[in-house]
Amino acid sequence: MIELKNISKSFGDHKVIDNISINYERGKTNLIIGASGSGKSVLTKCTVGLIEPDSGSVIYDGQDFTAMSLDERKEVRKEIGMLFQGGALFDSMTVAENVKFPLQMHSKMSNEEMDDRVNECLKRVNLINAEDKYPGEISGGMQKRVGIARAISLNPKYLFCDEPNSGLDPATAVLIDNLIQEITYENQITTIVITHDMNSVLEIGDKVLFIYKGKNEWEGTKDNIYSTTSKELADLVFASDLMKQLRKVHTK
Repeated sequence: MIELKNISKSFGDHKVIDNISINYERGKTNLIIGASGSGKSVLTKCTVGLIEPDSGSVIYDGQDFTAMSLDERKEVRKEIGMLFQGGALFDSMTVAENVKFPLQMHSKMSNEEMDDRVNECLKRVNLINAEDKYPGEISGGMQKRVGIARAISLNPKYLFCDEPNSGLDPATAVLIDNLIQEITYENQITTIVITHDMNSVLEIGDKVLFIYKGKNEWEGTKDNIYSTTSKELADLVFASDLMKQLRKVHTK
């Protein structure tokens, strides 16, 4: 579990995050949604220590991350997996080499053990025959799966996913959503997903945090969203005619 307690962050006179508290639960997909500029990315950067909050605490399984020294934070970060929006794969490395990279940097495994772990991760994301290809030789969806394999290579306790469906077609987006959720359940990871994809919210939103103008406007589950009384949340999630019809079906 990750607990955020009264997190606030300003840049100059502009308050981007305003006293947000939330618990990200273990073994669940915790989604963060909100309009562009609402503070989603800043909140997440505060959570992983890329930005220092002006006030409040970030607690990783009972450990106060905000009060830790740099060396202590490094130990926590070894338990964090990251899936970046653009994939962030190394173009000059093969698929297998990309997945192996965190193991080389942060583990004490032998080369044989690392190769076994790479094969295990690639098998989990159904890419066992792509290990010798380069990122430029595979599709966007496959690149995201490589990113997931790399993110889980060190068996993280915590997984952060930044817009995992960005640039993907709907069918591939569903595949990535399902894969993230399955891995979360299987390994009981605390998973945090920043997304603009409302289909993802309604499919895998075990817990959803909606940020509006830097504040925690709403939190609940994907099932609670259909009956929300928050106009701002409804306007975001059910903006399209198709989504509006879907809401009508669920609230009959």
